[in-house]
Amino acid sequence: MKYRFLAQIIVKSIYIISSCFFLISCADDESLDLLNPEEKNLLTFPNYQTELIENQFIIVFNEDQISFKVNLEDYEGTQALMRKEAADFLSKHRIDPNGIEYIYSMALSGFSARIDQSKVNDIINDPKVKYIEQDRKGELGIGISKTNDKEVEEEMENTQIVPWGINRVGGPFKYQGRHSVFVVDTGIDLLHLDLNVDLDKGFDPYNQKRKDWNLNDEHGHGTHVAGTIGALDNHFGVVGVAAGVPVVPVKVFFGPRAAYTYSGLVAGIEHIGVRGIPGDVANLSFGGFDASQVLDDAVLNVSNKRRVWMVIASGNSKLPAYSFSPARVNGSYTITVSAIRQGDFFAGFSHYGPPIKYAAPGVGVLSTWTNNRYRNESGTSMAAPHVAALRVLGEIDTNGFVLNYPTPNPDPIAFRKSN
Repeated sequence: MKYRFLAQIIVKSIYIISSCFFLISCADDESLDLLNPEEKNLLTFPNYQTELIENQFIIVFNEDQISFKVNLEDYEGTQALMRKEAADFLSKHRIDPNGIEYIYSMALSGFSARIDQSKVNDIINDPKVKYIEQDRKGELGIGISKTNDKEVEEEMENTQIVPWGINRVGGPFKYQGRHSVFVVDTGIDLLHLDLNVDLDKGFDPYNQKRKDWNLNDEHGHGTHVAGTIGALDNHFGVVGVAAGVPVVPVKVFFGPRAAYTYSGLVAGIEHIGVRGIPGDVANLSFGGFDASQVLDDAVLNVSNKRRVWMVIASGNSKLPAYSFSPARVNGSYTITVSAIRQGDFFAGFSHYGPPIKYAAPGVGVLSTWTNNRYRNESGTSMAAPHVAALRVLGEIDTNGFVLNYPTPNPDPIAFRKSN
């Protein structure tokens, strides 16, 4: 088994994966030409690649081989013990423990660290090691929108609009519960007048000291997701499915080009396990990553341990969802979402098939944007927050099935379950 993981690492180390299956899944001009005209405002990005981070790895331990019992009710104590475990493990293999970056005890049992490639052969055979995955980095780039912002802004100045997708899932509803929705994304516009942002539960994995955290959205995508979930019912702008629900920025994509590392993504998911309570929801509009065991395990572990719902975008390349992480995760508290356009037709870009549980509006979705603005966008990233908001309101029902679906088993369309 370990040799198989070693082989995977060696293959990964010599192959730079080129992909357009990420957060807002890029689509080139040729693929856009194949879409319905309504779908051409898909938030697209220039071509880009993920890169393996040289000499940086995520090490996951076998829990029955570590020297202490993980106590999730004492997270700080468990983290300290896991840090010592990681340091002792590296020292045993004559690796500098100062290279440790992240410690995981909720999403995974392990850590990420700088480790010379030559040492991998040694540590992969340690009985304490369950598997190793080389860390990756990338950036989504600056979004290229097809929307005329000026026209949208003029329309929003003196009126409140209920976007078509909100109506299609049965909304809007004024949220009055005690739960939150974690927006695992590019941050949220902290000063947007149409959003109820909960900074206290927020998280920035890329700055160690809280005083250095930057949770503000420098890109736009996270703010758009947040508005669909919970834009306020306040007589201007837009209204979300669960109007007024607290939206929590977990900023795993940073800067105007939305840069990221896989180890940072896992740290963000871990944070949800620390601050989330049963019944909370996390929106993960990045379901189209290439297969990653650490991402899959992190999402599944946190959702099961904390009973926090993980709502995941399926991806935007019209391919089977089961091939991508974490869209392929199929747990008791995970929900993968495909996209439809108006008329309940399948969105031409959406991933499809198992383990997708619901479809939701994802074409021409009007929502909040940075600098107190609004914008129309498209993608499964826009479909997922409709379902995340329904889930924080309670159980989800369905209303019809997707038309023109690529397979004989179309996804049911998510709808608010009547009380």
